[in-house]
Amino acid sequence: MSTKCSIKLVNDHLIITENGQNILVDTGSPKSFHPSGTIVLGENPIPVQTNYAGVTPEYLSEKVGCEIHGMLGMDIIGSIPILFDLKNGQMVLDDNAVYTDHFMKFPLGQIAGGLIAITISVNGRTANVILDTGAPISYILPSFVAGLECVEIMNDFHPNIGDFKTKTFNCEVDTQTGHERYSQRFGVPPQKVSKTLEGFNIDGIIGIELFKRFKLQIRNGIVYLPPQGA
Repeated sequence: MSTKCSIKLVNDHLIITENGQNILVDTGSPKSFHPSGTIVLGENPIPVQTNYAGVTPEYLSEKVGCEIHGMLGMDIIGSIPILFDLKNGQMVLDDNAVYTDHFMKFPLGQIAGGLIAITISVNGRTANVILDTGAPISYILPSFVAGLECVEIMNDFHPNIGDFKTKTFNCEVDTQTGHERYSQRFGVPPQKVSKTLEGFNIDGIIGIELFKRFKLQIRNGIVYLPPQGA
């Protein structure tokens, strides 16, 4: 199967627009769902659950800020080689995708509950972080931002804990794939989320910012940084 889908950002949420429907892409969700039991990408119908963890399209529509019809999670994303190319507004699913030595591979951390964790550096410290396209704000445990000044308090939500506010901090990131270093904001997760992360030996969540900066490919639970040319 080789399929190209149109993708866009809505309020920093990654959305596939296919067949008149908006599908939220969430690598932070173990499961996909659609009330019909099927997500259609291109001409390919993919069977999915009709619901997941009590999350509804209506709830997602309210929080994302546009009509959402379903969600694509890691049960599908982890089973098909996928290229995410926000710069060109496309997501490519390709069973025959070619990977070469020119593709830099992110160091892997633990894989928690079917999710992908990569190893990066945050403020000079090694951090295992979950890759989460469903997170408009990235998060890091408080020890990584100790002594830094809060730059802004931002609003966010989590399906299990509802709406919350988080202090955000400017942090230095090194992807550890070569020479990709940049600055981005991280929030401090709510205590309940922090405890869950620590239980999996995870230091944070890297959200949509990584996809905004780089073309990324996911294959067999491994994240690749392919050549970044047009």
